[in-house]
Amino acid sequence: MARISINKASLDFNISRNTLYKHIKQGKITKDSEGKLDTSDLIRLYGTHVNGQQETTGVGSNTYTVDEQLRQENQQLKQLLAVNEMLVNQLQQQVQDLKNDKENLFNQLNQKRIESKDQQENKRGLFSKLFG
Repeated sequence: MARISINKASLDFNISRNTLYKHIKQGKITKDSEGKLDTSDLIRLYGTHVNGQQETTGVGSNTYTVDEQLRQENQQLKQLLAVNEMLVNQLQQQVQDLKNDKENLFNQLNQKRIESKDQQENKRGLFSKLFG
């Protein structure tokens, strides 16, 4: 991303220098060792330039506008979101499967209890069945 001075950022984004320093101190904007600000932070926080210009940065032999870089980042974030949604769906399905397994086990346990109770009643003698 392009880096610009605090003075240029103040002029380009129509923000006072004091506000910029306050936002740097709060961590909303990052400042490098040369005291320059990242234009992507400025655009994210304040929107586009007052004069509507687009900053460009050189990356190797290719030159990208800030808009193109933001579109690429947006696309990557959409892909990550899709992956995360897929993982959430898988986890929800696993939770549902576990609930079904639990219900089946309880049903089996209850069936075994009923069978055991029937077997105990069948084992009682004739005298206990009659006068029981």
